[in-house]
Amino acid sequence: SSPRSAASSDHSRTQSPPSAWNLPSQPESSAHAQNGSWNQVSPNNRPSSPPAQFPPRVHHSSFIHDSQTRHLHPTYELDVVQHPQRTAEFGSATLSRLPLAPPVVVQLIVRDRFGNSIIPEVELPFLIAHLSLYSDDGTRSLDMGRSPSGNSPPRRLLYGNLVSSPQKLRDLSGRLGLYFLFPDVSIRWRGRFQLGVSLLRLSEIDASGAMSLASEGIVLATARTRPFDVLTHENYVAPPTTRLTQAFLRQGARIHAFPPNTP
Repeated sequence: SSPRSAASSDHSRTQSPPSAWNLPSQPESSAHAQNGSWNQVSPNNRPSSPPAQFPPRVHHSSFIHDSQTRHLHPTYELDVVQHPQRTAEFGSATLSRLPLAPPVVVQLIVRDRFGNSIIPEVELPFLIAHLSLYSDDGTRSLDMGRSPSGNSPPRRLLYGNLVSSPQKLRDLSGRLGLYFLFPDVSIRWRGRFQLGVSLLRLSEIDASGAMSLASEGIVLATARTRPFDVLTHENYVAPPTTRLTQAFLRQGARIHAFPPNTP
């Protein structure tokens, strides 16, 4: 079965964002007027509590959570919607390496405090996903490793474009979502592995409310792929292009697609 994705609440240590990003609030005079009107109702006809004020349901978020807006509590989740199956080892031949197929596709799901799925427009340029390599059981980090023969010094095993930015794409049902694509990822030596995916936010807000790059990324969520095989070139057969890859290609996504049976 597919490893479970891990979601986490955003616990930013940044300062207050500009007021333009806050959710609209009721004017103070209006709030006093409503409370005054409620107080003037006869006790026999008065409801048990003043009428509650509920904020609108937000679907396109334009705020960033910070220490003074924790009641908003956006949550972040990564869901690997397309798992890699196999690739061929490239050894020392960096220029002739083949990417994992099918390409890794990870969906980003952000929810507001009401549980609605939202698109955090302001945050998108500062959200990235990063890949790491693990053993097939997920217990050991394998960013560095020796060749199967053990004759070469330890070298970096995971190679390619390991960082991805979110893209707005529609799935096979036509639903718009946020996706991280990893079309150019290769493994140096043969074996059986799995990938770890980390969601990071690179922004912070200073005391004046200005946004800038953070000194280090804040991990918001993680996920894992299913185990996959890295074979020798002689034994490798590329899997067919998936329907999801084809759908994203038609939308102009930056993703490679290799025909099956490519050596």
